[in-house]
Amino acid sequence: MTLAINTNQMNVVEQMTEADIAGTSLADPALYRAYREMTIPAGPEWVEEHIRRLTAKGIQVQFQLGSITQLNTVERMMRRGVCNVPLVLTWVAIGGGAGDAPDLYSLTNFVRAVPDGGVLTLETSMLNVLPVNTMAIALGLHVRCGIEDNIWTQDRSAKMGSVRQIEQLVRISHELGRAVANGKEARRIYRIGEFYKNADETLAKNGFAPNRRAGARGFPLRMAA
Repeated sequence: MTLAINTNQMNVVEQMTEADIAGTSLADPALYRAYREMTIPAGPEWVEEHIRRLTAKGIQVQFQLGSITQLNTVERMMRRGVCNVPLVLTWVAIGGGAGDAPDLYSLTNFVRAVPDGGVLTLETSMLNVLPVNTMAIALGLHVRCGIEDNIWTQDRSAKMGSVRQIEQLVRISHELGRAVANGKEARRIYRIGEFYKNADETLAKNGFAPNRRAGARGFPLRMAA
């Protein structure tokens, strides 16, 4: 189950153009305004309670993160022992307060901040989807596509359904030497059904540095909250 972190504006139309929304429901001024004014209510108590309930039911969390500040919040939760799950996450580069802009500098900065044990998918919207997904494939990351994110061919000459978008990414993956996972392999990659007993195990499994121990000296690059 996907889970947002921190309460944010979610103006998903901020980086869209008139050509992006032409012929869609977003061309309706009332719907456009509703999406423009949308917010994500995801405060600390709400997030922790959802993680507790999902974990108790054996349901894995996939974190929807738009910026490093949200990634930092997840790390601190893991260090406190209130988020003992795999770091399966999506970088949601949709702008509008909810996420970074889908540019190369924001992308590489976020990728650099994710620890080695993280399972990272990249996400954006409209004509940004294909370039960002191609970079994800080349970087050894995972991709998301479909008509929720984009409805256009790259030259915007025609509409493009989800199946055709998937087929396009499969072709690009093969050309870049990346195999496409089957269902069993995807469950293993996403560590479905995997949970941890405490903060120490969570940090180790996800590739974070361990919590600092009492009396430790030196500059606290990583420290328990």
